Amino acid sequence: DDSDGAALDALLEHGADTILEQITASGLRGCGGAGFSTGSKWRLCRDSAADQRYVVCNADEGEPGTFKDRILLHSYADRVFEGMTLCGGVIGADRGLLYLRGEYTYLEALLEDILQKRRDAGLLGKNILGHEGVDFDIRIQMGAGAYVCGDETALIESCEGKRGTPRVKPPFPIQHGYLGQPTVVNNVETLAWVPCILSRGVDWFRNYGTESSTGHKLFSVSSDCERPGVYEFPFGITIAELLREVGGEKAKAVLVGGASGQC
Repeated sequence: DDSDGAALDALLEHGADTILEQITASGLRGCGGAGFSTGSKWRLCRDSAADQRYVVCNADEGEPGTFKDRILLHSYADRVFEGMTLCGGVIGADRGLLYLRGEYTYLEALLEDILQKRRDAGLLGKNILGHEGVDFDIRIQMGAGAYVCGDETALIESCEGKRGTPRVKPPFPIQHGYLGQPTVVNNVETLAWVPCILSRGVDWFRNYGTESSTGHKLFSVSSDCERPGVYEFPFGITIAELLREVGGEKAKAVLVGGASGQC
């Protein structure tokens, strides 16, 4: 199990610098959009001068045809929460927010129950795993169905109780994010990979994918194919190979990357 606290033990034993080096060395990129280096984002946020920092999980999965994050939240939420906690430990944040898509309201009770179980097990809250002063807790922030809040700055505006309108960048959230403080915003899948990498090793992750895009990726596949669903493939798979796997060879076009993507 990649979410039973083993990665948190590693953080407490080896320190934030070692964990950050491992995430950076793994080549993990953001799995929600721009594909920015996760380790670089965490480092930039940690190095921003501030007394308070935040971790935000973007679970506003609003792109047409996407449902991979829903599966992760339903079946692997512990990994996501552990990834958020590890991020908090690395950047020096004691608070996290999960911004949950308005259409996923039915998941809220399940996620709150998992959060409470993690608190009861000492994996979340005050003095994590008995280490005094090691604090991190997570609250769920419900969205209201606005597609634009998938943008990280619009999401932050919504978290602050404002209209979900994208901010002008720079400054970026890692410098000026939630409540004006340095904030890491990662999506569900990115955070779920973190405890997997730390428990199985950097080499395990880098053994898959390509030189510039390491590891595996989850794909939401729907419409004109025999076997729609969520698939996990290493980076580098071609569209033709994916179509053969899902029984979609007869499709005349494939939309990649959501509404603003390409056919």
